Amino acid sequence: MKTSLLYFSFAVSLLFTASVLADDADLLAGKWSVKKVNAEGQKYTQTIEIKQDKFVLQILREDGQVTFVAQGDFKLEKRGPFKAARFFRIKAGAVSSDLNNTDDEYESVYTLGEDTWTMASNFDKERQQKPALDVYQRVKSPTGQTLVIDDIQMADVPQGATWFVCFVVKTPDGASHRFYVAGKEYDKKQVTIPVALELAKVRAGQKCTFTLQLDDIDDDACGDEPDNRSTGEFTVSERGSQS
Repeated sequence: MKTSLLYFSFAVSLLFTASVLADDADLLAGKWSVKKVNAEGQKYTQTIEIKQDKFVLQILREDGQVTFVAQGDFKLEKRGPFKAARFFRIKAGAVSSDLNNTDDEYESVYTLGEDTWTMASNFDKERQQKPALDVYQRVKSPTGQTLVIDDIQMADVPQGATWFVCFVVKTPDGASHRFYVAGKEYDKKQVTIPVALELAKVRAGQKCTFTLQLDDIDDDACGDEPDNRSTGEFTVSERGSQS
């Protein structure tokens, strides 16, 4: 009985550890930033972005210029009573377009707060950089706003007829937004279609894709084989129009 109980206890402990590390991996997803000072007294910012089992580290001067980039694999591991972040298979360089393999890996003991990631860096072995206790702050994404598409301007209508229009926009989060116009006659080349389509939780700089379909049969306008279809993308901006 004692052997069975010990085995059961050990199995539960392993499951609990795996669960804790999985939770930490979810919490760490995103970008983290810490401000530091180098040996010459120059201030700089160091960021780490975590995407599943990958990381990207950047060092930026005070003016925002990136001076160093490193990227590679990322894994959370248990070290006795401590939790450690392991960075390995690392490529590094001055710019992201020119990275070289490094024959090194880093392991830092860490703790997580609500919006802080505290890491004991450069303690894993002798390095040129001094050991440090870095408290990274979560870089919060800008609050999403509502984009309003006022109208669609068609420079050339395929032919004069009564058209049914189907306009679909997909936002970066995968959501689809549809605008539908029942039969309307277009008898000139340039046509403006009022839309007033609202897309929630988007921000400037994001890219959205769109599909515009026209057909003289109602059921085909939003179907798979419309008479006319245009597709493309646009970049969200604070205001203005795009062609």
